Amino acid sequence: MKSEKVIVITIAVIAFAALTVAFVWLSSNLPFGGADYIAEHSPYHPADDESPGILTGGDTPAADENHYVQSDDDSFPPYPYEGVYPGNGRDEEYHPNAALPIFTREPLPVHIIELITGVTFHENTPFDYSFLTYLTVTHVNFDGESVIGHLIVADEIGDEVLEIFMEIYESRFPIYSIRLIDYFDASDYYSMAANNSHAFNFRNIAGTNIISRHGFGMAIDINPIQNPYIRGDVIWPAAGAEYLDRSDIRPGMILPGGAVYNAFISRGWVWGGYWTSPRDYHHFERQG
Repeated sequence: MKSEKVIVITIAVIAFAALTVAFVWLSSNLPFGGADYIAEHSPYHPADDESPGILTGGDTPAADENHYVQSDDDSFPPYPYEGVYPGNGRDEEYHPNAALPIFTREPLPVHIIELITGVTFHENTPFDYSFLTYLTVTHVNFDGESVIGHLIVADEIGDEVLEIFMEIYESRFPIYSIRLIDYFDASDYYSMAANNSHAFNFRNIAGTNIISRHGFGMAIDINPIQNPYIRGDVIWPAAGAEYLDRSDIRPGMILPGGAVYNAFISRGWVWGGYWTSPRDYHHFERQG
């Protein structure tokens, strides 16, 4: 009887050890498990369950500014962080074999209306879809390649924005990415962390009831990392801290007298780089 108990206990111990080994192996090797995989693919690593500082609206960061201050905190996605919201590619698949460059405008396609409804276009948006136009533009990326990007802007300035991006393209100024912010859940945090350039997003200026110029498709942000938002000690996105010295000129930086600056300013746009608080180097907006 005693020997039978010993045998049973021995078998149980062996089975437990085998299960432990199997669990460790699976955690390390399967694509849906493992601490290394989670650490690599998680969009942020906050110390708690708080939001990583996603903007709920506006041209300025939300109330909890600690999320936006440059520090050694690793809760900010590294640059460039394309893994947050890679999107489904549908904003590029409609011109798969087109000869570049192309610069076109059209009413919002059905698939784009479906994409933005409830994301950047809301029930309380005080205009209908015809107020906006969908632009396909070509830009030079940071590898010197010509690639397609897309913007939604107010229909009344559609032709003007096409001219602006034609001028920027001809100058060979590099733009990292031009994708609808809907592919980033309309989050400035994720879009800027990915160094994405965008235009339309119906939202208020943070902390106010005033609609942002982005909300009317009358503002465009370009290369937010090379051209960060600054207010006091706040630097947004955090990676933009590497570009605070505007005399250290590097690709993608918007500077007075440069190609991007001239393309917008010559057409009456206002540059946030001239503001004092905040100073918004990536932001251009059309008044009126």
